[in-house]
Amino acid sequence: MITVTTTYSETPIAESVWAIDATDLAIQLFRVTGIKEGDDGVSFEITAIEHNPDKYAHIDTGIRIDERPISLIPPGVQSPPKNVVIGSDSVVHQGIAITTLRVTWDAAESAIAYEAEWRRDNGNWIAAPRTSTQGFEVPNIYAGRYQARVRAINAAEISSLWANAPETHLKGKAGEPPAPLGFKATPIVFGIQLDWGFAPHTEDTLKTEIQYSSTSDGEGLMLLSDIPYPQKTYVMQGLAAGVTFYFRARLVDKSGNQSPWTDFLRGESSTDASWITDAVGDQLMTAEAGKRLQAQLDYQAEADLINGVAIQQNSFELMARDGENKAEIRRLDRVFADREVAWAQSIKEVKSSVGENRSSIQENQKSINKLDLSFAESEQRVQAQLKDQQAIISTKMQAEFNQPGNGYAIHSVNITLKHNGVKYNAGGMVISGEIKNGQLESYIGFSANNFAFYNPANGRMEPFMVAKNGQLFVRDAFIDVANIRKLVVGDEIKSANFDPRNRTGFRLDMRTGEMTSYGQGSGGYWVETNNLKQLFDSRGRLRIRMGFW
Repeated sequence: MITVTTTYSETPIAESVWAIDATDLAIQLFRVTGIKEGDDGVSFEITAIEHNPDKYAHIDTGIRIDERPISLIPPGVQSPPKNVVIGSDSVVHQGIAITTLRVTWDAAESAIAYEAEWRRDNGNWIAAPRTSTQGFEVPNIYAGRYQARVRAINAAEISSLWANAPETHLKGKAGEPPAPLGFKATPIVFGIQLDWGFAPHTEDTLKTEIQYSSTSDGEGLMLLSDIPYPQKTYVMQGLAAGVTFYFRARLVDKSGNQSPWTDFLRGESSTDASWITDAVGDQLMTAEAGKRLQAQLDYQAEADLINGVAIQQNSFELMARDGENKAEIRRLDRVFADREVAWAQSIKEVKSSVGENRSSIQENQKSINKLDLSFAESEQRVQAQLKDQQAIISTKMQAEFNQPGNGYAIHSVNITLKHNGVKYNAGGMVISGEIKNGQLESYIGFSANNFAFYNPANGRMEPFMVAKNGQLFVRDAFIDVANIRKLVVGDEIKSANFDPRNRTGFRLDMRTGEMTSYGQGSGGYWVETNNLKQLFDSRGRLRIRMGFW
């Protein structure tokens, strides 16, 4: 039986068809096609098909038909969950008590999902995963005051207001996660390596958070990285030599609890020149530029040809010959193209030979393109051979890019000498730029026993910087900042303002060991040797004398 609480404006016809039409439930329409009386004489079987009044407009004009809602329509205002409660469970695992935070609530009408957050001791709110159940858990909690809030979300993605649980004190792990142990910094080539350890019973650690600053007081702190547990090493790379930063670290567990910060730790990239030169040298030698720099050349009787038969070619040859002695000038131009590759090559040779002695100048230019490669090369080779002795110099330029995005451009000069059966890489130079896996590296390398810079002054060439047998000699140098591990001074060290007449500055005689310290201004000054220390006033009168005299 249905009771109607509102009076009808008109009295309904008895035994009429009726339906409920509400704001959250629409009427589903059908067209009756047949009515059959049941066998019991009081029931009827009705046959009908679904009816959409918009179908006529769809047939006439092609209008799109929207499905009529026949299920509950989500409310425009979603009600929040009720009875949000905070609780906890404790279990003992391998002798350690583990406490789990448990938050539950009652289902909200029309809700299909819930979003929840929690926090401890007025900390930051931590979001729990979105869920369709009426609760969530957080394991391995610490003791403290806990708060939780939940909001309901309906099918229209309309969310309710937050429903808060009463603040509850839970007994979990006491205190906070312990700070990282043994936090230290180690200088490496162009970088700083950071290492640390973990205290016992920190298996629930999520990450190690590291911050850094350029000053020891932490001004302008920036996040360096979040390192996932159990990793305990981090390398800060891409620094110049001698760069200093200050670091601090803390642990964050899987529940969002944070340990105290460590004290600030000073770290500096390596200033060891031997490390740096070895590292940069090894890096250059493994790159394409280094391979070119250390290449040893062989006498080449004929220029290299591109593999393949040319479609078109043009040649020129001029020769003079007397027995086995001959002189030649040759030129060959070749081209080729099909659906997948195209190339062109031009070769020019000037050469002569007398008996076992021979020499030549070769110019070889290549251009090759494929669907996944673009390549160009230009080489000039000058070579001479006297019986078993050889002298070869090659100047080569290459440029290449391939489909994966790796490429290089190299200009190299190589000199190879062969004497008494021994081949020498006598000298070379390389300039290159290389992109590999998206990283750019550029190099300028030299190979020689002697290396010098000259100043064409006073009508003659004056050397001002020379490198010989791995040592560098500089006649005069101005350096803004110098980081020196070992310093050997032959004569003296003095300040720029050292002036004995005006009694300013500082000087240390490295041969006698005498040190004179005037300072700045016209005050007194010290003069010190290995066995005597004397203090003079501003008039040069001796005031204090200590030592042996």
